[in-house]
Amino acid sequence: MPRRRDRRQGFTIYESLLVLVIVAGLTTLVGFQVSHQRQITAERAFWPVWQQAWTAGRQWALAHRTIVDVHIDPNNGQTTFRDGVTHRQLRIVKAPPGLRLLPPAADLEIRRNGVSTAQTLWWHSRPSDNYWQQTFQIGGALIYVEATTKAP
Repeated sequence: MPRRRDRRQGFTIYESLLVLVIVAGLTTLVGFQVSHQRQITAERAFWPVWQQAWTAGRQWALAHRTIVDVHIDPNNGQTTFRDGVTHRQLRIVKAPPGLRLLPPAADLEIRRNGVSTAQTLWWHSRPSDNYWQQTFQIGGALIYVEATTKAP
């Protein structure tokens, strides 16, 4: 007597498609979350690097008794430190993607005595939609950075 086969030995095409759609959707969602979190972490890591480059620029100005020009590209946030006399590039700090300096563009200067003008720069973060307020105080020796959701 031949064995009778059960028709439901596996998934139907609809069940398989449903599982694939769910898995693809969850993978995409998790991938976007990981990417978003990586961008925010890169932003938070950017500020200490920027501060260190600024401090190194001040030390260069004091040690060489020269001006240090600091230019922040408003398009990509890249900050370039140059010797003001020889125009030798001292350091470049690249901003993470999505972080932009708000107008007006910034051309800063560290004087021979290591002092800079007190001022505030505003940056905008697309990934977090935060605004970063970068404040130079006490002749530029101290820099405070804080995030806010309020536009300048």
